[in-house]
Amino acid sequence: MKKGTLHLAVAAGLLALGANSVEAETPVTAPASTLEVRVINNNASPVQVYVRDGMGKLHRMAMVASADVRIVEIPSEITGLGALQLKIVPSQPVWSYAGGGDPMYAIRTHDLDLKSGEAVNFWVEDHLPDSRVEIVKG
Repeated sequence: MKKGTLHLAVAAGLLALGANSVEAETPVTAPASTLEVRVINNNASPVQVYVRDGMGKLHRMAMVASADVRIVEIPSEITGLGALQLKIVPSQPVWSYAGGGDPMYAIRTHDLDLKSGEAVNFWVEDHLPDSRVEIVKG
């Protein structure tokens, strides 16, 4: 019996026995989407935009110049890791980056579990406590 004929015979035999094909089950998860963060920098110095992902890793996303507005997109590879914490860190005072790790002097959000289509607006002021954060519903 030729190889092609053998495969056909085996397939026919399985069908005759009522064997069903089996498909691997894959979990269905909604694809994570990018997140838009709008930074309105009214601060006298440039600011850095950071995001702490759901696994605790800090990512530097962008720099926004003084008196500038910038939309920063947080990619789905980061938003897909769970709740995020956003941080805006001014370049002055220079000790705001003490230790080179997690910025100490910053505007921070609580952990945010944002939905698809939502965005975040930051108004960064010279006097940081006057700064505002707004979540825009999609």
